[in-house]
Amino acid sequence: MADDEKVLDAIPRASAGYRCVDELKSGFLDGTRGELFEELDSWSTGQFPDDDPKQVYFLSGGAGLGKSSIAHQLCTRLGESTLGASFFFGRGDIESTRLFFPTLAHQLAMSQPAIRPHIVNAAREYRKRGRRQQMRYAFEELLRDPLAAASPATHGPVVIVIDGLDECKERDQISDLLRFVLEIVRAHPWVRVFITSWPELHIRSVLTSAETAAIVYHRSLEDTLDEWAGDVQFYLVETISKMSPYSDFVRDHPEFLALLIRRAGGVFAFARTAVKFLDTNHDHPNPQEQFELLLSPGSGAGLSPLDTLYLQILISAFPPEDLRGSPPRHIDLRSFLTIVALQRRPLTPEAMELLWPGLSKDYIVWMTDRLRSALLMDKERYVTPLHATFGEFLVDQDRCTDPLYCVSSSTGQAKLALACIAAFTFENMSGYLTAADGALIKEFINYAKTNWDIHLRHAEVTDELKDEIKQLIDVLMPYYARALGWIEDAEDSVCAATMQWL
Repeated sequence: MADDEKVLDAIPRASAGYRCVDELKSGFLDGTRGELFEELDSWSTGQFPDDDPKQVYFLSGGAGLGKSSIAHQLCTRLGESTLGASFFFGRGDIESTRLFFPTLAHQLAMSQPAIRPHIVNAAREYRKRGRRQQMRYAFEELLRDPLAAASPATHGPVVIVIDGLDECKERDQISDLLRFVLEIVRAHPWVRVFITSWPELHIRSVLTSAETAAIVYHRSLEDTLDEWAGDVQFYLVETISKMSPYSDFVRDHPEFLALLIRRAGGVFAFARTAVKFLDTNHDHPNPQEQFELLLSPGSGAGLSPLDTLYLQILISAFPPEDLRGSPPRHIDLRSFLTIVALQRRPLTPEAMELLWPGLSKDYIVWMTDRLRSALLMDKERYVTPLHATFGEFLVDQDRCTDPLYCVSSSTGQAKLALACIAAFTFENMSGYLTAADGALIKEFINYAKTNWDIHLRHAEVTDELKDEIKQLIDVLMPYYARALGWIEDAEDSVCAATMQWL
């Protein structure tokens, strides 16, 4: 048994299960989405749709409609033996397909005793061929073959939850990933798969095709905005009616709450951000002014209510006249917003200070506090948008219509690539190699070594960046290789990333 544990522990995997997701994706208000969860309860036991039950449930919807919260809540509702595995895509290791099937295999081995020995045996052979294997081999050897060997005909339903498939950055791999998942579904009637995603064409073309119609049920959350708008209303009424001083205000002026509910339009991201905005300004002497700010039409024609709200939050926190009157403050704000929008995984203020020289951690904390209607600093001090749509808003000039706040993606990626490359110095590597786990220098170098090339691929070509790349190859290579743990192909990986960018 101890040997089995070692074998399973050696399976390369990502922290992508539902217990590992951040608080933002797990937020759910009891009393909402009741009809949907009744439907999902029936589906998970093979009883939905009534006339022709499907093994795959595909829930699509745009940003801010609560897909991740629904997926997380489904995981918590399923019994331990019913939830086989879950994978929540996001930034970092959980945006790639590379660890997808090994992660599912590890979780299935832990949750399904009948399958466990077959995955253990497969993993023994798999690890002999190296940790970084192609997705196809991971699927075949760690999942397909062990499940075929187990093949318990009387096995109860086992649900696999896949959230945020559109957040996987390897778009060209997604069709193969789905093809492999559907292969398992077709081979094992007891397997159920729940998938959430933005309705992007390369995903819909697989999951809503005639070929998959017999096993996939598709529900679009956009089609339920009117039908389930009461859930957002319930959330706003329940929350704001308990917030001082707004509880007294909406009791005396219910029309303001009614207007806010109408403005939300069934979008949970708007409702949650609006509540955070009110809570952030709860000590304001005039609650009506805060509602009027929330309900203001904004300065951009055709902006969505959520975009208008984000712009209003930025303007309230950092008034345009203050930024124009203090160019250094504006530069610091733009630098901070660049990190927030483009960071590959959340960073602490201390790590941001190391990554972006000239930006102090104290000022980062102050800016985070000013923007706490849209940002969250968790108990470990990691700074992240309250919802992914805020970062998307910042880099889209058609949505973030005030150039004072809009972030240039290609320029920002170049600056972050430069900052990461500059980290590979003798002094930094000396500190990295001798520091204890959890030390700040560890966080900083780990971010730089795993993300410099990703920032580079999306960066604007500049002479400064070219010079830094040459410096990395000619001078800093030994330190970079040490950061990668003396990986033999470190130089090849650098050259490949560089040539792809150039």
